[in-house]
Amino acid sequence: MPLLLRIRTRDGTERLTVDANCTLRQLREKIETEYGVPQEDQTLSLNQGLLLANARAEDFDDLAPARAKDAKLVRQLGIDHGSIVYLSYSVEREPTPTAAASHRSELRGGKMTVEAMIAAQTRVERQETPNCASVSFDAHAANAFQQYVNGTLGFNQMRFGWMYGTVNDAGEVLVDAIYEPEQEGSEDAFIISEGSEEDARADALASALGMQKVGCVFNITTTKPRKFTLSAFEVREMAKRQAAAAAAAAAAAAADGAEKKDGKTTFVTAVVMMLEDEDEGPQVSFEPFQVSDQCVRLYADGWFHDEPCEDRGLTRMTKEVIVADGVSKDVTEVDNDRWLVAVPIKDHSGALSTKFPIENRLHPIQTMEDLKDSLSQSGMEYSARLRDFHLLLFLSKHLGTDDLVDVAKTARRGGTIAEGYKIIIDSLAGLG
Repeated sequence: MPLLLRIRTRDGTERLTVDANCTLRQLREKIETEYGVPQEDQTLSLNQGLLLANARAEDFDDLAPARAKDAKLVRQLGIDHGSIVYLSYSVEREPTPTAAASHRSELRGGKMTVEAMIAAQTRVERQETPNCASVSFDAHAANAFQQYVNGTLGFNQMRFGWMYGTVNDAGEVLVDAIYEPEQEGSEDAFIISEGSEEDARADALASALGMQKVGCVFNITTTKPRKFTLSAFEVREMAKRQAAAAAAAAAAAAADGAEKKDGKTTFVTAVVMMLEDEDEGPQVSFEPFQVSDQCVRLYADGWFHDEPCEDRGLTRMTKEVIVADGVSKDVTEVDNDRWLVAVPIKDHSGALSTKFPIENRLHPIQTMEDLKDSLSQSGMEYSARLRDFHLLLFLSKHLGTDDLVDVAKTARRGGTIAEGYKIIIDSLAGLG
């Protein structure tokens, strides 16, 4: 198959097609024929520094003419389909019309330095450090989610949940409750109901319990083998949620008279997956990630293509970006691992119970009998019996928002539930 190369010069970027068995000498000959640059005036390199104003041609000898190199295939020298090869020359020439038109459009009658031209390219960079220091899961909340996707769904269907908790001054995220909204799940994707009345009640309840939305969680299925960590759909969902969280943080800062420009957020995604352990067999694992800040920006700016790649481990872009795999390449498909930033994981025991059946599940469904069982527990204060996120969310169907907030705040601090509320709740549960 022919190789399509990007030849980047101070006049712009042009495409050059060469044979798959092209040698370095033949590449120089092709450049002379196609671009009119004599071979003796060509300096080729895989190093973009060649195009900088103060660059010296003799410092870039990786593709310099030499008997040992001239007969080598360009592939042996690190040049492959899609590679960028930098070309410097001194002769005056007109670039190909396509490149010239693009270059003129960028200049708009002015001048652009080589440094600016290179900087204008979008290079996909890995991010090593997450924006949160760590994420800690309440063991009961995490276990309730993984038991459902493992025991009931058998990892055959994706499931999504919103994580509520707190973020301390050190950037440590603590997850104390997981709300599972109404949703439809398949083996490759999920669609959640957003902006529903129940969502609003869940947010209000979380706030009354001293929590905020700190992330999301979903599982990946075991129905298909995968050679990648996360699919394009999963990365896109993470980018979408982080972008929304960053926008909300900026809006909140603006409301307080402050300004938040960095677009960063501690919002974290937990991925529940089945991993094979050599000694103990299949093991369920919680793996927390963020996507990089660059991924969030590109998603928000519309760079993620709606049409997926055939390989689910790649994300299709609407414009070419540069990736570096030994050599720089212009690509429109990016390995999803480039977007991922691992987050350290911890666990803790929170103050909330997770014994009440969880909302919007196939089984078990929530009933008044469950409410009765929870309220009939002996040896506990009445407020402690109510200190369950899912129980309180169930009650919110029958209490007004203001009443729900009052009950939740009292339950949180371990106070005495007002007699009027107690009568209503007991009546709903069938307790005389």
